[in-house]
Amino acid sequence: MLLARGQSSALSRLSTVVPSAAAGDSNANNKQADTYISELLSYSLDRLHKEPELLLEERQQVERSMQSSALSHYHAFIDSANCLSVVQRQLSSACEGLASLTQSVPELSGAFESFSKDAAYVMAQHNANKQLLAQQATLLELLDAPQLMDTCVRNGIYDEALDLHAFIMRVGLLHPDLPVVKLLAAQAQAVSRTMLGQLLQRLRTNIQLPECLRVIGYLRRMAAFPDGELRLHFLRCREEWLAQLISELDSSDSYEYVKHLTDVHRLHLFDIVMQYRAIFFDASSQDSKASASNTLEGCVLYTWVQHRVSHYIAALQQHLPGIEEGTQLASALEHATYCCSSLSRVGLDFSCLLGPLFQLCALRLFGAKLALAVDAFHQRLDGHKWVVMPAPLLGKAAGAAGAADGSEQQQQGRAGAGAGDDLAPPYALMEHVPLAVFTNGVLSALNEVRHCALLPLQRPAGTLLQGSLEQVASSMVHYRHTRSLASTEQALFGAASRALSDVVVPYLAGCFAAVFPGGSSLLSAAAVTAVLKDAAVFGS
Repeated sequence: MLLARGQSSALSRLSTVVPSAAAGDSNANNKQADTYISELLSYSLDRLHKEPELLLEERQQVERSMQSSALSHYHAFIDSANCLSVVQRQLSSACEGLASLTQSVPELSGAFESFSKDAAYVMAQHNANKQLLAQQATLLELLDAPQLMDTCVRNGIYDEALDLHAFIMRVGLLHPDLPVVKLLAAQAQAVSRTMLGQLLQRLRTNIQLPECLRVIGYLRRMAAFPDGELRLHFLRCREEWLAQLISELDSSDSYEYVKHLTDVHRLHLFDIVMQYRAIFFDASSQDSKASASNTLEGCVLYTWVQHRVSHYIAALQQHLPGIEEGTQLASALEHATYCCSSLSRVGLDFSCLLGPLFQLCALRLFGAKLALAVDAFHQRLDGHKWVVMPAPLLGKAAGAAGAADGSEQQQQGRAGAGAGDDLAPPYALMEHVPLAVFTNGVLSALNEVRHCALLPLQRPAGTLLQGSLEQVASSMVHYRHTRSLASTEQALFGAASRALSDVVVPYLAGCFAAVFPGGSSLLSAAAVTAVLKDAAVFGS
């Protein structure tokens, strides 16, 4: 125990003697120092006295060894110096580069940020392209939707076209900011306008009620017009089609034109009104609170009907004067009356407007025929020879009088067929050819108007006939005063004058009454007799 304590105290004292060996070196050196101190403690005193010398020799030997080594390896020191110089220069350059790098760091950081953004954008585009590739089939179907819609419109498949249009519009509402969706919506709107034009054009053709219902249904699905404006477009299109039909009629023959014009209005005006009521009135009558608006919308129909009827009446006013035969005028009146009776089923009876038109035309035709009869009387009177006709020649004279006016004798017979044998021409007229010619002309005039002898026409027609009789009487007065007649001729002329007042006037009054019942009172034989007596035409 005492020996160990002595050694530890000796070690502590030696550590104070050689502090550098124990404090400044690394752990390995410390271990070597500890080993050396332990070794010193094991030396004897003599050995310890020799230790400094030995250490000095060892130091000298080490120095000599170092000098020898330095001499033999001097180039290593030169290389080390060169290397140190290079390292110093490179370190200076590195410091300068580091300073430049420090200055370039913000710019580099900005470039990195820009690169990051570009990379993010490219990445987003890449992801979008990947998604586009994944949805390629769906996108192709979507892009083909306007073209498919156009194909449906061109082929008249409007239901599918409207479904495609609704789909594209719905996509436009869901993605209003996408350029491709905007393009699709614009293309769909263009095709929709084309379809709208085709549907309106369908209304300008001869379509029936089921087709009209389908077309209006398509227009309502398109929501292109409000309901009131849709009514106007419907009537406008139907008006254009009806006007086109009328414009295609041949107006060279007034009778045929009036007949076909009446048929067009009878058939198609009735259809259009029925189509309008079936399409719009049912929809408008569902709301009982909208009665005022329904009334206004109903006025649209009747305003158009009034416009169309006005055009029809104007066309009649223009072309009826071109009808020069009573049978054709009566046929035109029958067509027009039948048209009114057909349209009366939809509340469009305008027969009250037809009467004045046909009355005026019939009166004009009757007056023209009477004027021809008076002219024929004048011509025959101017060339007549006042001689007594033998009994066998009476038939020839009557035949000549009938030949002068065509087949008027047969027409006279047909005119009086309904009234019996009392309307047969008096046999006494065969002795007076001018009066027979005039009578045939009047019978022809009555035959022209007998099929359209309207009651309001009775009085003006009677006035015209009375005027014609008085003109004939005046012509005979003028003939008597301007011609020099022998006594026998005067007797024959006086007989003709008496026949005018006693035979012709009563006979024509009966014929007039057959055409216009109760109209015989409008013809006055006394007025004719007064004209003849005032001029002293009657002989003693």
